[in-house]
Amino acid sequence: MNQGSEILEKYGVVRDFDSLLVGKFEDRKILRLHNELYSAVIAGQKKEYAEADNNPPEIDPFSFLASRALRAGLCGAFECRMEKLDLLGRYAALYANRVILPLHLSDPAKFDDPKRAAGEVAEASLAFLRLRPLIDAGLIVPVVMVSFHCVHTQEWCSRMTDIVHKVADEAAKDMQGDYCVEYQTPDRSPSGRSTIYIEGPDDFLEHGSMVQLFDEGKKWRQKSWKFDREGKVEIRGERKVEALRYILNGIANDTTFYLAYGRQRNTRYLTNLPSEAFLLDLLTGDDEVAASSQALNAYLSHSVPLVGELSIARLLKLRREERDSFTRYRLAIQRILAEVSEKKKRIGKKEVKELFRDRIEPELTKMKSELYQEGRRQVRRITGGIATIAATIAFGAFGGIVPVATKLAVTAAGAMVGGRLLTRAAEAQCEHGATVKEKNDFYFLLRLSQDAENQPGQ
Repeated sequence: MNQGSEILEKYGVVRDFDSLLVGKFEDRKILRLHNELYSAVIAGQKKEYAEADNNPPEIDPFSFLASRALRAGLCGAFECRMEKLDLLGRYAALYANRVILPLHLSDPAKFDDPKRAAGEVAEASLAFLRLRPLIDAGLIVPVVMVSFHCVHTQEWCSRMTDIVHKVADEAAKDMQGDYCVEYQTPDRSPSGRSTIYIEGPDDFLEHGSMVQLFDEGKKWRQKSWKFDREGKVEIRGERKVEALRYILNGIANDTTFYLAYGRQRNTRYLTNLPSEAFLLDLLTGDDEVAASSQALNAYLSHSVPLVGELSIARLLKLRREERDSFTRYRLAIQRILAEVSEKKKRIGKKEVKELFRDRIEPELTKMKSELYQEGRRQVRRITGGIATIAATIAFGAFGGIVPVATKLAVTAAGAMVGGRLLTRAAEAQCEHGATVKEKNDFYFLLRLSQDAENQPGQ
């Protein structure tokens, strides 16, 4: 078990909903939990980082650093956050060697605020609880947003951070015409605090909107503002740009952490929002952004019933059972994407749909046909064998009275036929001497789809 999960369990945080209850802990308890969780995460992070020298310098196409949106850091709604974490978890189970998961956990030595600690623990604990099977398996690696460099490299990182944030500030000015920003007075706000509401294109905003809570200074409001009945007023100028900077600064922080830490771990940046990659595109180009893999996963999740219906635990079990098939499947996906990326750097949903139709779908259809034909042969062989056993029992060939357990076993054998057919058919020799498994790169995908179709309630 991961040490972070052990600490949460020790404090009684064992279910998803428990992450919402940590805010009710007494101040000393929440600060102690925050400190222990941070210490456990950074200790594991340092250990893993120390092993970086043993890894090849090339970026691993199946190792990722999860963006803020994919790790459920943009929307505060509980259900939405669980859906995002589930998406990340299934993506990791289907494609990844490793996904680095940055957590919003600040160094407890630098602050002593129970409310802030409770908010950070609540967010981090939901990720630990929802992704626990993957974290325990080592496929998802929780980290805090801290890098470990010598003083010379730290100086370079500081200069890089300044550059990225300057670009983000300029972008905030350029995009202000596309967004509406309103301010609401604390006495009318549901939270009782000064509130900013931002609405605009969902390239930069989850669901097309965002709410910011803040403590305003004495001179923050302008005397010329005219408020409506809800205590709201649309703001413009520098205050509007400052509100948009909040969004862009989050992207800038993610980008600099990826450049300073993620690249050292040979990862690619994984996101489902184009806006989260725009700074990285400007600095490095598309080669380090996992947009192609994300687009592919987005289409597969709607084309084959393998993401929504299967639990993460079941996906991991199938991945272990079909280790060789999983490896061939993933390498085949990599080859397809590599071929397309030579012609076009960024792959959109249209291209992904065409890839699936032209390269993957025919293979699945062919396998299903082969398995069906082989399955019919298996049925004839197995049912023939059961009939022979039944006849032998009827004629008393076993001698004496047949035990009840033997009769039940004969009856159960017929019920187990269907469950054996896929495995037997897949392992049967085809006309070319190889099994269906061995000759097709997408057998793992077929196993997922058939397993989802056989789930209870389907």
